[in-house]
Formats: sequence, C-alpha cells, structure tokens
Amino acid sequence: MSIRRRLLLWLLACLLGVSCVFIAATYLIERVGIEHHQDQRLRRIAQDIPDSLKPDDLRSFNVKLFHGRDDFLLQIWQGDREIYRSTVDRELPRGLQPGFGLRTVRGEVWKVFVRQTGLYTIQVAQSLDERNALAQERALHLIVPLILLIGAIALCTPIGVNAGLRSLRRISSELETRNLDRLIPLNPRDEPEEILPVIEAINTLLERLGRAAVSQQQFLADASHELRTPLAGLQLQVKMVEQAPDQPARHEALAAVTASVKRAGRLVDQLLTTSRLDADLPVERRETVSLNLVAREAVMRLAPIAEVRRIDLGLVHDLSAVVSGTHHELMLLTVNLIDNAIRYTPEGGQIDVAVLTQGAEARLVIEDSGPGIPLAERDRAFDRFYRGRGVAAAGSGLGLAIVKRIADRHAASVSLGDSASLGGLKVDVAFAPGEVCGMPPCIV
Repeated sequence: MSIRRRLLLWLLACLLGVSCVFIAATYLIERVGIEHHQDQRLRRIAQDIPDSLKPDDLRSFNVKLFHGRDDFLLQIWQGDREIYRSTVDRELPRGLQPGFGLRTVRGEVWKVFVRQTGLYTIQVAQSLDERNALAQERALHLIVPLILLIGAIALCTPIGVNAGLRSLRRISSELETRNLDRLIPLNPRDEPEEILPVIEAINTLLERLGRAAVSQQQFLADASHELRTPLAGLQLQVKMVEQAPDQPARHEALAAVTASVKRAGRLVDQLLTTSRLDADLPVERRETVSLNLVAREAVMRLAPIAEVRRIDLGLVHDLSAVVSGTHHELMLLTVNLIDNAIRYTPEGGQIDVAVLTQGAEARLVIEDSGPGIPLAERDRAFDRFYRGRGVAAAGSGLGLAIVKRIADRHAASVSLGDSASLGGLKVDVAFAPGEVCGMPPCIV
C-alpha cells in the first residue's frame, strides 16, 4: 500500500472517529441543556402563579404559556376540585408530592412540577416524547453544519496529502536521473524539515557509491595492468616449450610455465580477496579467535617455504590472547604478513613472529632481517599494487593492502617500523581493547 493511501486512511479514520465523538458529545450537551432549560420553565410557570387566584388571573394564564411541540399542561386544583386546565384534551392526576416527578399516563411519560399554595395545588407538566423530539431537532440544527464541515475537510484531505508528498515525488524523480556516471547529491533547499534527514542519508549513500565506483574502476584498471604482464610472459613461455629443441629444454620451459601459472593464480586469488574485502560487507559472524593459535598455524603452514630458502622462521613469543573477529580473515592477515617477510628476506635470514599483550591490547608483531621499507615509502606501502623502488622480489603489491583492509574490519591498527633486533622491517598489528574479549586466558 502506498504512503498516500495509508495517510488518507489514517487521516480519514481519525477524522471519522473524532467526528462521531464530537457529534455524540454535541447531542448529549444539547440534551442536558434542554433538560435543564425545560425544567426551569416548568418551575417558573408554577411559581409565576400568585398565591391568591382571581378570575382575571385564570384568563391570562394561556397568554403566558408556550404553544407548540413543547406545549405545557397547566392544572390548578382548589382542594379536590380542578378549577383550571390549559388544554381540554389532556389530563393528568393531581400530584401530592411538591417538586419534580415523573408520571406515566396511557403509556406516555410526563415530567411534572407540583407547587402547593395554601388552598391551591398547581401542577405544570410536559411530555418527555415532545421534549426528546425538541432536543433532537435542536441538536440536528447544530450537527448538520458540522457534518457538512467534516465532509468538506474529508474532500480537502487528499489535496493536502498530495501537497505534502510532493517532496517525495520530486526526490524520486531526481533519483531516477542518477546513475554511476552522474551521482550528484540532492539539493535539500526548500524541502520540509522531516525530509531533510532522508535527503542527507541519500546524499551520503550517493557519495559512498561514487567512491565505490571510482575505487572499482581503479581496481579494474590496476588489475588489468597487473594481469597483462604475467599473461604475456606465460604466452612467451608456452612458445618456448613448443620451440624447445630437446627434452631437457622442454622440461626447463615447462617448469617456467608452471611457476608463471602459480604466480598468476596467486595474483588472481589476491585480486578476488581484495575485491571481496572492498565490498565493505560487515565482518562475518564474529567469534572468539585465539590470536596465538592463529600465529602458530600460520608459521607451520609457511615453514616449508621458509625452509627451502634457508630462512629461520619461528614464533618467539606466544602469549595467550583472544580477540573478536573471524578466524579465516585473521589467518589471511597473518599468512600475508609472514609470506611478505619470506619474499623480501634474503636466503639465510631470520623472521620472528610474536603475540604480545600490552595492557588491554593484544598485538601481533612480525620482524625480519630483510631490506625493510624506507621511511618515505611507508605511507604508500598499503596502497594496492604499490611496490617500492628497486624491489626484486616477485609479488603483486597486494599483500599489505589486504592486511590493512582486514585490520580495519577488525578495528585494529597496523604500523610499520624498523626491527631493532633483526635490522629489517617490523610490522605491528594492535587490536583495540574493545575487540579483545571473552574466554580466559583473555586480555581485559
């Protein structure tokens, strides 16, 4: 159901409900007012009759009485003898109890007022049927204009709703003109105050979409550039296999092809990982992850590669720390850091991995004996596809970018520095106290 229909239904339902209450209240108030007014008239007519009656007084009574639907019946008794009645076609028995009362005669209910004045009994009465008819007639005179006013309001309500929703229709039409090439923010000028938060939220979303579109375009351009070189080299090596003069040369060329395929596969895997992390999705179901167990598993996984290059890879500090996050992403972060260290550390070098605790922080520290990263290049080291000057090691420049993105998703900070003990690069990943939680042993 549209907002317009919902607003109309709510407004008209509320208007109908309030109208019914108002009409009922108007009728009841008018009914009470008429009851009080007619009772006062009964009393006044009885009290206006003098205590000592004369023949001229009896002749003047009809002039003072109201004739019509609210006609009163006036009766006067002297002792047990009725000496006056205002109408000849109606008659009520004499009341003995002074004051107001109700009498039922031939199925008709009367409101009576009785007054005793020495020798005389004065009784004034009015039919309740006629009184009710009078109350309904007078209430109807008030209710009919009210009903007409309510009808006019009901007819004007859709016009007001349409005018109120004009801003939403304008925003909708403006959004239809937006696309990835034209993400211009909406203009909040002259818009209602209630619509401004919606416009601000939409503009924020458009800004994010614009940044995501630029980032995606840049990513595709960088990925195409990075894939061009290994694919061209792979084509060349395939030709070398085809043109190999003998079996040993063919085996050597096939080994080169295999290595190129592995490098290309790793590059594609990193590209897919970067694309998934760039999707800005929330961290998958959070769990308590043992950071030291992640570090142990990563060291064991990469130990054979380090051994081939005669690099001393070890876990030098193994303090227990449990952080909040996802095991898969934290493993990916640790593996990328250790893999980068292996690639840039010369043969016979050393890599130390440590899980430390400092106050309420848990830290993953990796140091190597490689060339390190110059201070001037550390700000750009986390950019995608960036590789420092004079770097001979094979790689795509995506490792540290992936590390930084995973750290951001886990509210952790990554800093680069110089290793005091090994002389190479020191990478320090510090997890915020809010992300360190849970099960003992734990950082609190």
